[in-house]
Amino acid sequence: MKITSCILTAMMAFMFMGASCSEKTPSFVVPGPGAGNGQVDNGGDSNNGGNNGGQQEDPASLCDPAFLGQTPMIIAYYTENSSVLPDVSCLTHINYAHGRFVDKETGDGGIWIEQPEKLQKVVELKKQKPTLKVLLMIGGWGDKADGFSEMARDPKKRALFCQTCAEHIKNYNLDGIDIDWEYPTAGPSENGKHPDDTRNFNIVLKELREAIGNEKIISYASSSNADYVDWATAMKYLDYVNVMTYDMGNPPYHNAPLYYSSSITKKRSVDQSITLHVSKGIPVSRLVMGVPFYGHGTDPYKADVKYNEMAKVFSSSTYEGKNIRKWDSVAKVPYLVDESGNFLLGYDDEESVTFKGEYVKYKKLLGAMFWEYRHDDSQGTLRKALCRAIYGKESTME
Repeated sequence: MKITSCILTAMMAFMFMGASCSEKTPSFVVPGPGAGNGQVDNGGDSNNGGNNGGQQEDPASLCDPAFLGQTPMIIAYYTENSSVLPDVSCLTHINYAHGRFVDKETGDGGIWIEQPEKLQKVVELKKQKPTLKVLLMIGGWGDKADGFSEMARDPKKRALFCQTCAEHIKNYNLDGIDIDWEYPTAGPSENGKHPDDTRNFNIVLKELREAIGNEKIISYASSSNADYVDWATAMKYLDYVNVMTYDMGNPPYHNAPLYYSSSITKKRSVDQSITLHVSKGIPVSRLVMGVPFYGHGTDPYKADVKYNEMAKVFSSSTYEGKNIRKWDSVAKVPYLVDESGNFLLGYDDEESVTFKGEYVKYKKLLGAMFWEYRHDDSQGTLRKALCRAIYGKESTME
């Protein structure tokens, strides 16, 4: 399906006043513009989800639309740590992780693939779903992104990076590259950042596009704050942006609130993050919203709790009295408290994922992605909820 040009019509925003939290689940309503009610932070978070200031007419996709894949997109990040192959019935794209630098200290040697035999099995799923697109994700958080900065500032290393990306695409019948450089100029290690990273990143994108052509996809995983990238230049080479609208708070704050809930939202909401990206000139039709299949907890919970662990959370005596589900009717996400009301775990479940899928439709985003496939339960509860909300059924098959 072709990504069409669009100019969003200005809409009247209605505001929720304050955060209303209750144990009961509210009746479902389609998320509307401006449902957040938070303060702007980080020099640009808007409290008005309907404000598409900075919206530009969508230029032609860099990748020929015939090769871009089915839309709306539902993209699964699938790692080499997964023990079962993904069920593609609810998916349109798979980003296989991880591609790594041969030498992450110097950024030299190009890219190698972890467990390439597993990647090959993922690609073979195209036999079940011919429209499926499979991309190689390169990078990640922490030292997984080391190598980008060193590579980007050296012409010979950039050339080898682009060459090996093109070779992997050809050898494994891939549909593109997903770059997860977290983040230009702001990596967590000294080896992962340099003041010229933002400028050099654009050079990498330009040379990668030249290397793989317009029949392959280049996407980028962006921070929720929309920083670190010169978007006006980057979008000349990127097909779309996967916005990591999660990890925006640890207890006593939500991980990924859809809308701003003043008392328990720390950094920003999903809605504010999308609005920030639009304000940088990225059309909504080239934005993919992130959905976490995990939550963040504090004692007695782990720092990261996968959705497939939630059944144990609710059934184990270990968590008795500390697993009381609350629903934030403004943020549209659940959280767990103890008997004293202390916030212990922020997460997403079937209900909140449904709201997020509806938001994708309402905002006319390119689609949704989730991290990561293996964090869902064996029934596929979250991916099916996302698919139902976006496609109206538990399948993307046409």
